[in-house]
Parts: sequence; structure tokens; C-alpha cells
Amino acid sequence: MRLLAGICFCGLLIVSLIGCGTKSEPRRVAVRGSVIVGDKLVPEATVRFLPETGNAGPVAMTSVVGGLYNFTKLDGPYPGKYKVSVNLELGSLSKIASDDPNAPPPPMNWEQETTVPDRESATQHFLWKSPEEQTAETNP
Repeated sequence: MRLLAGICFCGLLIVSLIGCGTKSEPRRVAVRGSVIVGDKLVPEATVRFLPETGNAGPVAMTSVVGGLYNFTKLDGPYPGKYKVSVNLELGSLSKIASDDPNAPPPPMNWEQETTVPDRESATQHFLWKSPEEQTAETNP
């Protein structure tokens, strides 16, 4: 009986050391950066990294405070291609309007495409420019 118990124990030990064959999660990337409208940091917003087709990563979302956002290696996106959605808070719109009443208002949200590199950390900035600013840059 002791021999059988010893064999069972050894078998369980081996299975626990090998694991159940589950696939480990890909490495997340610590991503930080800024969100800018025109030439001003956005006071408050939300940034979402939405995985594009072929990217198995989950949606990564964080707050923007004082124009800056920060993901850690625990909550950041996986490496790969993303559509980034920036959603401004209502307070940001009024602050932007009061800073420059003649400037065209930015949209409440906009999207940009980006690729998160397969590194430990990355810096990515998201900038919205009015159509007039975009035209001025392409036609100096």
C-alpha cells in the first residue's frame, strides 16, 4: 500500500512540475505618453488600446491626467497593432475652449492607429490637430 501511495505522490509531483500545458500570456508592455490637442496637453481623457485583427491582446484602458497617461507591465497592452481611441472628458473641452476661444473645438473622441513594439517599455504620444492645422502642415 505504501508503494502505491508513493507512486501516486510521485506522479502528482511530476504533473504539477510540468504543468497542465496551459499557454502563458504574452508579455505586456509598459506604455506611457501624452495626449495633445493643438499644442496643449489635454486635462482629462481616457485612452483605450483596441487590438486590431491578428492581435490577440486584450483591450488596455487608462486615464489621462494633466495630459499624461501611463500603463505598467501589469496592465499595458501586448505588442502588436492597435486602434487607439482617445475620449475627452467634458471638463477638458471647456478648458480647451477657455484657453483659446477662437480655436475650432476638438472632437469628444478620435482614433489613431499605432503599433506597440515588443519591448519592455514604449512612449507613444497622441495628437489631434484641426483640419486647418493639418492643411497648413502639408502646404507650407
